[in-house]
This record gives sequence, C-alpha cells and structure tokens, in this order.
Amino acid sequence: MLRNFGRRSEIIKRTFMSSQVRLEKPVLFHVRDTARVVTLNRPKKLNALNEEMCESMFSTLNEYAKSDCAQLVVLKSVNQPRSFCAGGDVSAVAENNVNGRVANSVKLFTAEYSLNFQMATYLKPIVAFMDGITMGGGVGLSIHTPFRVATENTKWAMPEMDIGLFPDVGTTFALPRVITLANTSGQMALYLALTGDVISGEDAYMLGLASHYVKHENLSELETRLAELKAAENTTASDESFFSMVNGAVEEYSSQLPKNYRFRFSNDQLNVIERCFDIAQTNSIKHLLQKLDEVIASTTGVSPEAKQFAIETKTKLLQKSPTSLSVALRLLQENSKDNIESSLKRDLYTATNFCVAAEDKDSPVEFSQAGIHKLIKKQKTPYPWRQTIDNISPSKITALVSPKPSMPVSLWRNLANVTWKQYPHHLKYQLPTEAAIKDYILGHDGQNDALSITRNEVISHFTNFNKAYRGKIAVGRLCEMVIERKCTVDDTGIVTWNQ
Repeated sequence: MLRNFGRRSEIIKRTFMSSQVRLEKPVLFHVRDTARVVTLNRPKKLNALNEEMCESMFSTLNEYAKSDCAQLVVLKSVNQPRSFCAGGDVSAVAENNVNGRVANSVKLFTAEYSLNFQMATYLKPIVAFMDGITMGGGVGLSIHTPFRVATENTKWAMPEMDIGLFPDVGTTFALPRVITLANTSGQMALYLALTGDVISGEDAYMLGLASHYVKHENLSELETRLAELKAAENTTASDESFFSMVNGAVEEYSSQLPKNYRFRFSNDQLNVIERCFDIAQTNSIKHLLQKLDEVIASTTGVSPEAKQFAIETKTKLLQKSPTSLSVALRLLQENSKDNIESSLKRDLYTATNFCVAAEDKDSPVEFSQAGIHKLIKKQKTPYPWRQTIDNISPSKITALVSPKPSMPVSLWRNLANVTWKQYPHHLKYQLPTEAAIKDYILGHDGQNDALSITRNEVISHFTNFNKAYRGKIAVGRLCEMVIERKCTVDDTGIVTWNQ
C-alpha cells in the first residue's frame, strides 16, 4: 500500500511539473472546438516578443492552416487587461548589438516579420484581442488581421522614435490603408508613426486601427461564441462567407462607445495633420517642420487651437531621433505603394542595418545606445541624439532601407505563397474610410446616382443600407464627423463636398 502511495505521489509530482513547464512556455496553444486559441504568456515582460515566441507561433499557425478542423484563430494574452503585447524584446536586441551578437538580433527580427507576413496573408480568420497595451510588435500581431478587437483597456502606439528605431512590423504598409480619418495621403499614418502618440481603444476603433470595439467583460463569451462557428457545407474556412460569419459573431458582442466619449482629435487638429503630414508632398522631415512653422506663424485662417497643436507636435518631433524620423517617412512613402511581402522585406533590411550600426561609430543610427539608455538604464530624459535633421542626407536614408550584400536576410517561406497590395478583408469589417464616404457623396461608388444628397441620407446609407457598415457601432457618428469637417451643408440639408 505504501508502495502504491509512493507511485501515486511520483505521478502527481510529474504531472505538476509538466503543468508548470506548460505554464512557463511563452506562448500557449489550445484547441477549443473549431477555434485554435493562441495565448501570449510572458506577463513579466508584458508579452514582449522574443525569437522563441515568434518561431512557435509561426510553426503552429502553419499547422492550423493545414487542418480542416481548425476553422479560425483567436490571439490573446494571459495577462489581459494589462497588456496584449508591449512590442518586441528591444532591450535584449540592444544588448545583443552592443555586445557583438548582431546575428541574434537579426534572427529575432526575421522571425517577427516572417510571422507578420504569415498573419497578413493567412487564409483563415484571425481574431486578435487587443486588450491592454498594444504597442510596436503588438501592433504587428494585430494590424494585419481582419478582426482587430479593441477594448476600454487598449493602449495603442508605435513608440519606436524614442529609442532610435523605426515603425516596423509592416505598419508603414498597414496604416496608410486602414486608417479612416485625415489619411487620404497617409497623413494620420505619418503623424502616428512619428509622434508615437498613445491611442485609446475607442479612438483606435474610430480610426480603423481596430475593426471592432468590445468591452473586456464580454471577451470570454465572445471567445466561446467564436469556437462554435463552422464553415457552411460545401465551403471552407477561407471562404468569404465564413469571414462574414466571424464578423457577425464579433458584432454580436460589440459594445457602444462610452456616453462621455470624445474623439481625441478636434477638427482643427485634424486639419493640421492633413496639411503638414502628407507623405506624397513632404520631401523631408525638415520640410515637415517648416510646414508646422507655417501654421504657427500664420496670421489668417488658422485657429489658436491649431497653432497650439502645431507647436506641441513640433516639440514632440524635436525630441525624437532625427534618423528614425527620416527613415519612417521614407518607409511610408515606399511601403504605401508596395505589396505586403516587399514592404516587410524592406523592414527586415532596415532593421538589420539598424542592428549592424552598433558596430559603426560613424553611423547615423543610434538605436542600440538609445535602447540601453531608455529600456535598460531606465533614464527618464530623452536620449541626446548626435544627429540633426540637417546632416541626414537622402542617400544615407536610401542606404538604411536597402539590402546589404554583406548581410543577406530573407523572410521565411510563407505557406500561403501569396502577396497583394491591398488587404483582402480589412476594409469590409471596419468602419468606412473618409474616402469611402466621399465617394458616396460624390456618386463615385455606384451606389448614389442622385444629383444631390442630404446629410441625413448619407448617414442613413451607411447606418441602414450599406451591407458592409449597417448596424456597425458609431458608423453614423463617423459620418457626422466627416461631413462636419469636409462638407458644406445648406439650409435644406444638401451636402456639398468641399474640394
């Protein structure tokens, strides 16, 4: 009897140890009916991504892609609502670089960007719960998925300028395409990329950074509901009909925005962003700063609020890395026109060059030094950049975003073996862009053949009749915001788009 007790104790001990090992893995994978649940499990680091995490997700997602039983993927965090993912493990990268282990840093970026490419071109629905801090690499895990669920706890940002890096993980491809407001020429994309402003979950939803807004308390039930979904007979999980089914399930649990919610940017502030951050009309960061100065110095047609916003924005930019600002502008200009694969390859070339720069004291890149200053030494003051806006030539920027024969890098082979210039699903399931509203008002979308249209008719179209947006939370509010800022409405309610 004592012998049996000893055996049982050993079995219990082994079982406990096995459970501990599973819990210590940085990513957990679970089967839940038709859903496959991927849970980031590095809470002490706010789920900062390392090579192991990216490799395990990449290989497991490949297996899910092959299985007919796996219909969709839910991506979440073990420590929500504190953080979804705070980014890549940049402190480890900076330490590697200054200690001669650049190859290890490049391996991480290769794994991370390969995962981004895989998620962007994944043939089955991925639903990301952005519950908590969603920054840097966390944006990369969510922005390329068609279902990006923000909550009241979401804190979204691309803060790379503060440590001398650049907005990577394919965001310079994504942001010009998904952002809804003040972004017809990538203006809001450039603003967010350069300033690193932290965006709330409500604002992320209104801006198209998130496709849906769901309260934290409803995420568990939403996950259960998603796990019940199955593609209809004679269809597969990669068919548009199943993506629409997933969208319908997320919409079931979507929440109204808080009654006291107010959009972060006023009309005057949006106008400054549109005027100063146009990626097609901005030659350099120096040129951008000059445009802000024009707003500040203007004596007519510019409100005190707009001037103050321009001053505050310029102050922010002058604290960032001049090299990083210039690289971000160039990447947005290139990747906004390129396909997703080429864009992520360009990110990988750039990240590799930023890492190698730690070995070159004359390099304009100060990423590794600034990363140690802020993330390891925990300094509160901005890093004292050696570079200035004036001494960064276009040729230096071109070299930084280009491949180097001496350091060949490439993305891992993508199982889907596809690429494209526009997301196939994103714009179908998020709020409409300003361009879509403009096209309807002007009759360019084939849905409005009237010679004139009223404000109420525009709002009614998007809230009640347009299949993509009807019933979607706050779609009417977004239409009102666009009409107020971009249109003239006469006494009879007729809307005229201001050219």
